[in-house]
Parts: sequence; C-alpha cells; structure tokens
Amino acid sequence: METDAMGTGRTAELPLPVGRSVPRSALSDAQLVPLLKAADEAAYEELLRRYETKIFSLARGLTRNDTDAQDVLQEACLSVFKHIKSFKGQSSLSTWIYRITANAALMRLRGRKKDERSVPIDDYLPQFDDTGHRVAALPDWHPAVDEMLLNKELGGLLRRWISELEPDYRLVFVMRDQEGLSNEEVAAALNLSVPAVKSRLHRARLYLRERAKRYVYGGGGD
Repeated sequence: METDAMGTGRTAELPLPVGRSVPRSALSDAQLVPLLKAADEAAYEELLRRYETKIFSLARGLTRNDTDAQDVLQEACLSVFKHIKSFKGQSSLSTWIYRITANAALMRLRGRKKDERSVPIDDYLPQFDDTGHRVAALPDWHPAVDEMLLNKELGGLLRRWISELEPDYRLVFVMRDQEGLSNEEVAAALNLSVPAVKSRLHRARLYLRERAKRYVYGGGGD
C-alpha cells in the first residue's frame, strides 16, 4: 500500500497478472486503469458494473432527486471515460470517481434557481453567550431523541432534514455517514483537509440532533 501526497492510502498500479485475456472482473481497480486508458471496452463495462450503483447512490443522496441523480450519473460516467487518460494515480480510482461525482452533483445543485429547502445550519447549532456558556432553549438531551434517530420508521423525516442541510455539509455527511467513506477518502474527494471534514461532519450531526430535539420537545412539530 502506498500513500499519496494527500495522505490517502492507495494501491499501486500492478501489471496484469496474465494478459489482456484475463477476465476484467478478476482485476483490481489499479489493474483496470491501464486498460481503461487503452479504451478497452470490457474494462469500461467492468468499471460501470462496479461503480454505477455507487455513483447513483451518492448522487441521489446529494441531490435528493432521482432525475437529477440520473443526470449526475451520466455526467460522471462520461467525465470518467473522457478524462481517464489524465488520471495520475495520486489517489485511488474510487476517490477520483467520487470527486467527479461530487463535483457534478454540486454543479447540479448550484444550477437550481434556489434550493429553497436548504436552511442555515447555524439556526440549529448550539448558541453560546459572551461568557462561553451555552444558551439552551431546549434541554440538552432526552432519550426519545436517540430513539428517534435510530427509528427506521422516521427515515422519511430524517431524509428531509438531511436534504435541507446546506450543500457543503450535506456532501460531507452523505459521503461519510451514508456512503461509508473514511474521513481521509472524503477529504481527498473534496480537496479538503481531514480536520475540515471532521468539523463539517460534527456540525451536520449536531444539526440533525438539534432538529430531532425540536421535533421531540415540540410534540411532533418541526
């Protein structure tokens, strides 16, 4: 395992184990890269098989819209195939693909006239007075809050709250907590530092917890 300049672990591009006749499904991502650069059709098909669902899932999580997610999927795949020859291997192929997908999704979000569902995250984060003490409009904790966040029946409500996150925070939250990428992978994909990823993730999680608290203490209102 090598480490690139951004600190992301990656697998070195190894020579093909047998030759061009080897099944593409038997190859690692790193071994697919030379074939992709050579416009190998079977390698393209294998790349789609591996990443089509992942790209759509990430795009859907970011755009919260099936039509937009499908458009992002097409744009991302075309961009991957178009620019694969410029891929330097400084990060893993998957990180590079996630970066392309995230950029395409952000362009889609910014292309909307106005994302009216987004709410300022600071409206839901803890507030502090001049002495550094927290100004708590609601009690800090209630067992129903944690129960609610773990309750699958309320998934629709949580999805709406996530969709109302500002895009920069939504990107990090979806990639880290929903798609399961590591902090390092998210940082590499979004050209952020790991501390910046952790900060945005922490604020996004606080936002969701605060919204859940308001829902619980408001008797089901939001």
